[in-house]
Amino acid sequence: MSNQTSETKRCKGVKPDGKRCKIQVPLDGSLCEHHDTDLEAFVRNPEKCIEVMSGRYPKIHHPACDRKGVNDCECPSYTGGAQVMRTMQKAFKDSASYHPLYRKLNKMRMRVKVKKIRNYYNSIKETDLWLPTKPAWRQYRFFVWDDKQERVVVRIIKDNIRDKATLLRWLKRLAPLHVYYTTAAWMNPQGIGPDPFGKKGRNKFRKKGWSYKTKTYHNNFLWQELYFDVDYCNADYNEGAKTLGSLINELDKEPNLFSPREELTIVFSGGKGFHLVDTNWRTMDLFCSNDKEINRIKDRYGYDIAKPEDRQKFSRFIKQQIINDLKEGGILIDYDVTPDPRRIIRLPGTVHGKTLRVCKIITENDLLRNEAGEIVGYEPDEPIG
Repeated sequence: MSNQTSETKRCKGVKPDGKRCKIQVPLDGSLCEHHDTDLEAFVRNPEKCIEVMSGRYPKIHHPACDRKGVNDCECPSYTGGAQVMRTMQKAFKDSASYHPLYRKLNKMRMRVKVKKIRNYYNSIKETDLWLPTKPAWRQYRFFVWDDKQERVVVRIIKDNIRDKATLLRWLKRLAPLHVYYTTAAWMNPQGIGPDPFGKKGRNKFRKKGWSYKTKTYHNNFLWQELYFDVDYCNADYNEGAKTLGSLINELDKEPNLFSPREELTIVFSGGKGFHLVDTNWRTMDLFCSNDKEINRIKDRYGYDIAKPEDRQKFSRFIKQQIINDLKEGGILIDYDVTPDPRRIIRLPGTVHGKTLRVCKIITENDLLRNEAGEIVGYEPDEPIG
């Protein structure tokens, strides 16, 4: 161990989550093979950097493509020239991020941003906030700037947020850049664990030091409303608003399945998109209202909804069918958000840390329409501060 310490040092690269890379590199180097794509590396060996970039991001994926991490789809590949430009852009960006002056400037910018956000939360009232149904059964995650670590850290609020007063107290205290909540309700929201039925579920439990036998305690799924995320690949507010209008019209065709359009909750994300929420939706109420239907579901699909794990699986199954229908209809949204019981989404009433605009609930009357009455755009409020 001492020999390794004397002959190597830690890579100075930073991972996407803001944490520093733990891989050891030779003393005469500074970056591991995964992060050796800065300007110095590009000048030294441009072919290698381009090869690395092409291997990681080979294709121009369609927004509806669900094979982005695998790249075995039919989406077109980047041309050689495009890969050269993208590699050069990354090289300049990486080199700048490692420079002390850039880090100091970024630290100052984040301090100013956090100050604006804190001033905003100190100026609002509880009535300016919003909470989902049964807020105490949700988990809340605050993305907070850590000045010492010089990165954004995720903090799960262990307090039981039952009301807006509690939420506002935490917002004033931490001044988070982003605030999210779970789209599903859980019996033990502060202790939600890894998905025990997902890939490497057992290994993730072991990594946390939890017994796999406690999987039900950490995953007692209650219900999940119906969420649609139109925050996906929007070039501007107008494009997102048009997609939102198409989505509402599509849901309006199934009055027995979805709530009337006037009862749907529309949320402007604060970025370039929108969220559409059917807060009345309950999978169990729609498909499992009596013992006969419950037994039919168990016989036909194999889900025993008396068990939390089967409730979770059945909820995902039903919502995946809805997403499949929207895909066929050409509605481009984030298809992964709706069926995923463990998904988090931005909380209305809180600040979007990138744009400094407030995520807020709006109505169809707030959207711009053309002479034919079609939704064609949206004019957001000015950023805070």
